[in-house]
Amino acid sequence: MHDPITEELFRNAIVAIGDEMALTIYRAAYSGVLKNIMDYSTQPVCDAKGRLVAQGLSLPGHLCSIPVALQSCLRHFGDDIAEGDILTMNDPYDGGMHLPDIFVFRPIFANGKPIAWAATICHHTDVGGRVPGSNASDSTEIYAEGLRIPPLKLHERGVPNATLIRIIERNVRLPGRVMGDLRAQLAACDIAARGMADLLARHGAQGVVALMNAAMDQQRAADPALPGRTAGRARPASPTGSTTTRSMPGCRSNWSAPCANPASAWCSTGPVPARR
Repeated sequence: MHDPITEELFRNAIVAIGDEMALTIYRAAYSGVLKNIMDYSTQPVCDAKGRLVAQGLSLPGHLCSIPVALQSCLRHFGDDIAEGDILTMNDPYDGGMHLPDIFVFRPIFANGKPIAWAATICHHTDVGGRVPGSNASDSTEIYAEGLRIPPLKLHERGVPNATLIRIIERNVRLPGRVMGDLRAQLAACDIAARGMADLLARHGAQGVVALMNAAMDQQRAADPALPGRTAGRARPASPTGSTTTRSMPGCRSNWSAPCANPASAWCSTGPVPARR
């Protein structure tokens, strides 16, 4: 059991790692989809079971997608995860979203076992299919939408999977941008691994696991209806104790208006708008 100050410092540390990951993708990306639209998300820490612990300052729309995709990879590989492995996937029928959203997962090891995962998801410029950009609302089957990547190892024990990389390059219209953006995802995961290494050196493996569990418990206690929210970005309870006046810390609503959608996990500029 750690004291509240240590838990809060840890919680802010992992959120800061997520923010640094987001900046890494922004600076290293090749495509305008990432540099201008910023259609990506970073999560510095999921626990060994794939549960979300913290998210960086990036798109909340991806918030619940990473644990689902990661848990799909964990089902596929089980204990066949070694140091230096990096997993990837995009298949909507196996835990993914739509095909342009490619996930990259890197395990964080301690004492020979993965105790956490660094995760990124980026919307890529093109993944093949019948139209440029791989976004056609009138497709009648997924095979027309682009390249489907099941849970696979992009790197295995530190060695890039040259076969998979060649397949991706040959099936997209802009391989330079796509592979450049994939490398940006890898760089972000490397940033997370370095940051977590510092936390492991400070707290030890058991301490980091306990602090991750404490961060998740804190979020569940703050609002049991939203068990999937992240550390460091969750909306606090209203000062009045109401469950319908919630917004992100520092938002412009300043608690003055009720939240029209209390089931929503995020709010960026004020009260969450009502669903249409």
